Amino acid sequence: MKKTIYSLILFIFFSQMSVHAQAPAQATDVMLQAFYWDSYSQSRWTVLQSQASELSASFDMLWLPPSGDANSPYSSTMGYTDVYWFRQNSSFGSETELKNLITTLKNSGTRCIADIVINHRNGVTNWTDFPVETYNGITYTPNLYWICSNDEVAGQAGQAKPLGGTDEGDNFGGARDLDHRNVDLQNTIKAYLQFMKNDMGYDGWRYDMTKGYPGSYNDMYNKSAGAYYSVGEYWDGSYDALYAWLQKANFNSTTFDFSFKYALNNWASTGDLTKLVWTYNSANQPAGLIHNPLVRRYATTFIDNHDTFRDSNKFTGDVLMANAFMLCSPGIPCVALPHWIQYKAQIQTMIAARHAVQLHSESAVVVNQSGSNIYVATVTGKNGSLIVKLGSASYSAPSDYKLVTSGNNYAIWIKGGSLVPVLTITPNSGTYSYGQTLTMSATGSANIYYTTDGSTPTASSSKYTVPITLPLGSTNLKAIAIGASASSNVASYTYNIIEKASAILVRFKAPETWTSGSVYVWEMVNGSAVQLAGAWPGKAITKDTQGYYSYSITNFTQPVVNVIFNDGKSSGAEQTVDLSTTANICWKYGSVATTSPVKKYNADLDPSCTTAVEQIQENVWSVYPNPTTGRINIQTDRKLEKLVVYSVTGKILETIKGGLKEIDLTAYANGIYFISASDEDGRVATKQIIKQ
Repeated sequence: MKKTIYSLILFIFFSQMSVHAQAPAQATDVMLQAFYWDSYSQSRWTVLQSQASELSASFDMLWLPPSGDANSPYSSTMGYTDVYWFRQNSSFGSETELKNLITTLKNSGTRCIADIVINHRNGVTNWTDFPVETYNGITYTPNLYWICSNDEVAGQAGQAKPLGGTDEGDNFGGARDLDHRNVDLQNTIKAYLQFMKNDMGYDGWRYDMTKGYPGSYNDMYNKSAGAYYSVGEYWDGSYDALYAWLQKANFNSTTFDFSFKYALNNWASTGDLTKLVWTYNSANQPAGLIHNPLVRRYATTFIDNHDTFRDSNKFTGDVLMANAFMLCSPGIPCVALPHWIQYKAQIQTMIAARHAVQLHSESAVVVNQSGSNIYVATVTGKNGSLIVKLGSASYSAPSDYKLVTSGNNYAIWIKGGSLVPVLTITPNSGTYSYGQTLTMSATGSANIYYTTDGSTPTASSSKYTVPITLPLGSTNLKAIAIGASASSNVASYTYNIIEKASAILVRFKAPETWTSGSVYVWEMVNGSAVQLAGAWPGKAITKDTQGYYSYSITNFTQPVVNVIFNDGKSSGAEQTVDLSTTANICWKYGSVATTSPVKKYNADLDPSCTTAVEQIQENVWSVYPNPTTGRINIQTDRKLEKLVVYSVTGKILETIKGGLKEIDLTAYANGIYFISASDEDGRVATKQIIKQ
């Protein structure tokens, strides 16, 4: 009789769950949160794209920072008060760069997860003027009925009065809370998600602040969009509260397992590993939503996110032990970017062990030992099982389990499965100075084979034995690690090697309203920004006789330097957007990029400006056709040594050597570009090209 009642309960439970649940069954995915608060340098779309092969080797999903336009077209914000939904320019890069990143990762087998903010929204110029946007021929016109009637704006003099219903959830004071009962708003959000999936290429989303509105709306939006994966941020450490949100969302999403996170914090503060164990039907299980076998499929586990990492909720215990616990437990684990940066090699091996046995979101767990100084669990995957041990107490795994990795107070063994070698290549794709060496390594006894002509490497290709000095120009490296029972995916890296200048002269013609100027300069070294002209606002500079603010950079170690010109003021400040260059360059101020929180100018290359390099006379070379739809020809009697294609911000897009007098811009988006030509005598000339 008891068995019949239990079966009936299971039937009722599963019948309540959506058959379209965007919480994939037995998901073997591991996710990386590819940002933290203010990680503008580390999380730029171009930076992440340069790491695509490395990231795809370990992660099945990347949770990207908010990519919507928070204040047209760029602004130094994290994007959690976005303005535009159908325009994806952000502090992390342009819409084109984002599409390229998503496509590159998808081609490598990694899905991108969008950060969706639909609890609240900001206006274009004031509190309530949300923009009118059009998608697929349909125009979406916001109105005051979209805004909850008890939002802060209701009591503000000189602001419009909201006309929506009262807020159904927690209030957010930094923007206007949205009334999801409004059908026009619902339809706009549905279209927005379709745009993010079909046009941008995202495969799922993380919903921000799901305490702000009922979970039933997430169910509705997910059913409309039909993505692979969804996760809600219901910030509450209560198992019951998280479970209740899942019920309201019709189990058509996962939720971040805050109960798991706070169990980790409890262990960190007490040192007692029993805090990581809860009971289910009298059996010990790992703590959190995942302790319940019926619910663990709907849990996305994490140790820290961008918010908790910077506040009092930050995990303060042993990071590697915590990652071993998370990566060897059910649920869909989400690794924090700071942890990945600091402990990349160790976390790579932990993920390899999880993938080897195909541990998944619903994996069964047997907690073999639990005490204040020990946690041992056996977890069963689709293709084997693993044992994880935490703590200072001694433990010997069964003889049929193979040790994969171990460290201070943690160890992981596997039985069955195929352990894929972890291939590590340094540096990541990018532009480097001549003399840059490339190193490769693989775990276990795997051999590494590579090619540099773009072909797919095999065991018959060149075998890596010693570091490789990369030649001048462009190199497309492909490599594979081949072990006794498994091989890594083919990794692809692209390098642009240039001759390093001894000094780089940067010049900027500022608006006439500037009465003073400063320059802030930095370079990226191993993913971290290194200041080259002092702390913000940088070094004070004066105008030269030609009206340019000029500065010579000599203390750089990387081929690419990053520059911001600013007026040096502490209030009412103005500045350029982030600029970069590898050689002497002149900019002039362009259109206004953003007015809040500071006024920023785009900067255009100034071909009429002379730098320390003598220029080729205008009448000895020309380009045609201009404007162009793709290919352009260069006509000159001189022998050209190098052609360089720049974006309007001075970023090098392509370098061509060997006297070629034709460039194909077909793959680039429409817009303005600059072509720099260097002749055999070292003289340089720059032409503006319009692609349309």
